[in-house]
Amino acid sequence: MCARVRRSGVGRAHRVERGGRDVIPAWLAGLAIWCLIPSSTTARRQELFGRPTSGSRIDPAVMAAALTPVAAFVVLGLPLGPLLGVALAPVVHRSMSRLETASARRRSAQLTAQLPTALDLMVAALEVGRPPVTAFELAAAATADPLGVDLSLVAGRLAIAGDSEAVWRSLALDPSLAPVGRAFRRAAASGMPVAHVVSGVADELRRERRAARRERSRKVAVRTAAPLGACFLPAFFLIGIVPTIIATFRSFSL
Repeated sequence: MCARVRRSGVGRAHRVERGGRDVIPAWLAGLAIWCLIPSSTTARRQELFGRPTSGSRIDPAVMAAALTPVAAFVVLGLPLGPLLGVALAPVVHRSMSRLETASARRRSAQLTAQLPTALDLMVAALEVGRPPVTAFELAAAATADPLGVDLSLVAGRLAIAGDSEAVWRSLALDPSLAPVGRAFRRAAASGMPVAHVVSGVADELRRERRAARRERSRKVAVRTAAPLGACFLPAFFLIGIVPTIIATFRSFSL
């Protein structure tokens, strides 16, 4: 009976250990998915209007670096797993930070491409006498993400704000929507029609985008010149230089 009890205890301990090791990968997978999910509109609202809270989202790069030793321990065990995980943690953090930077650049490019058309929609609403909050709502409904979400957040803030000037100041500090905030502030300060000012901003953004595309085209031409030259240089050397050298040596030998 004692042997049976010992076997039963060992079996339970083995099942508990195996169950714990089975839970760890699932836990790590859940945390990884949580890190990859984009932040909610609450975080974007805090970014737009400058009201951070204590419950802000943990940096995914930091979370991934912290989980690297745990994942290495689950895969490799002791003692190699934790040591390798600690060594790889800085590399994981740097890689995740680069991914986040690339994602931010893509989002900024999308906003830049969407903003002039959204401003045209707002101008159409403003020209028929709609208030700014309605213009933002209509533009948000007709604009795809990510700009549509930002415009809807601004519309919600305008609907509850007692002072629209505070909303324009907040927008003027945002890198993506700064032209919108400056346009409404300039119209309020100068007394000019809002639709006219916003239309001018949309035209200016289009000109800037065309200039940026031309600049990128010139940079591509400059960057491709060196590789093309490196490709043609061996052929030029073999066809133009080598025969000349051979002919020179032959003339000396004669």
